[in-house]
Amino acid sequence: MGSTFERIRRTVSVPWLVAAVCMIMVIWGNSLIPGEGSSSMSFGVVSAVRSALDALSIPSFWVTNFLIRKTAHFSEYALLGILVAQALDPDGGAWRRRLLVIGAVLVLVPSIDEGIQLFVDGRSGQVTDVLLDCCGAATGVLVRTLAAHLRRLRCAG
Repeated sequence: MGSTFERIRRTVSVPWLVAAVCMIMVIWGNSLIPGEGSSSMSFGVVSAVRSALDALSIPSFWVTNFLIRKTAHFSEYALLGILVAQALDPDGGAWRRRLLVIGAVLVLVPSIDEGIQLFVDGRSGQVTDVLLDCCGAATGVLVRTLAAHLRRLRCAG
């Protein structure tokens, strides 16, 4: 038992894993908000972004609820991709088996997320959102992998 725990501890970053689990809880928690409340939150963000752009004399007509919602999907999953990759591959070695686990987690989480929404009043689960979420997660993994690679190059040079 001790050696198994020690091996896991060496191959998984517990603080990053805790951060990833917290992010998953935030994502799934947002999916439990009924449609009316979720729309109200995103329209509040639309209003704030438009006000900021207007204050800078930048046209804001193009900022829509749809754009804000889809940007939020992509961004939160990009962050999750970074957290999961750092948690499950702390050294940045990205062995095939680790990449497979990271990929599985980052497909499973948005699939469950959209499934949750099927049971929440005023919400709907969308396959397109799962695809967008996976693209965000893949972008996060890529950013994190590039950062780890650059860090290794700098340390080696």
